[in-house]
Amino acid sequence: PVSAKRAVSTYSRSVQTAALAPVSELHHVVVFVKDAPKAPTTPQHAEIRQVHENFVPRVVAVTVGSIVDFPNDDSIYHNVFSLSKAKRFDLGRYKPDEKPAPVVTFEKPGVVRLLCEIHEHMRGAVIVVDSPHFTRTAADGAFTLGGIAPGTYTLRAWLDEKHEWQQPITV
Repeated sequence: PVSAKRAVSTYSRSVQTAALAPVSELHHVVVFVKDAPKAPTTPQHAEIRQVHENFVPRVVAVTVGSIVDFPNDDSIYHNVFSLSKAKRFDLGRYKPDEKPAPVVTFEKPGVVRLLCEIHEHMRGAVIVVDSPHFTRTAADGAFTLGGIAPGTYTLRAWLDEKHEWQQPITV
């Protein structure tokens, strides 16, 4: 289990925020096969909401060419940005009623770390893969990947920048 103390928010006096209880993080792990033979992928449409000064879900996995919406469900300003090599963007500051939920298209594979310039404790990620061989783990950490051609590959598991694992596998 991963637990963290909540950073003090700029808006903590005016906004009710959710307490972060220690919870199992196993269901946030993205597992994918690195160096798998290229196979056609279908772009997806995913969503990461901003709820009680948190990205929800904290991690999503999508294929190259997919778009992700970033709606703000809080009554305060948020900003979503990334300085990652796979995708750099800055959506500016916005409240939910000021403009439609911003959308970002992810054209390159890699880990795109998400931040909010206003709330430094907000962290999230978009894992962009160029293969259909990826999944997110169940609450108990279990996962299944199918349809992988025989061969030797690297299996990667990603929770956050401090918790990333990889190991060789043979299919």
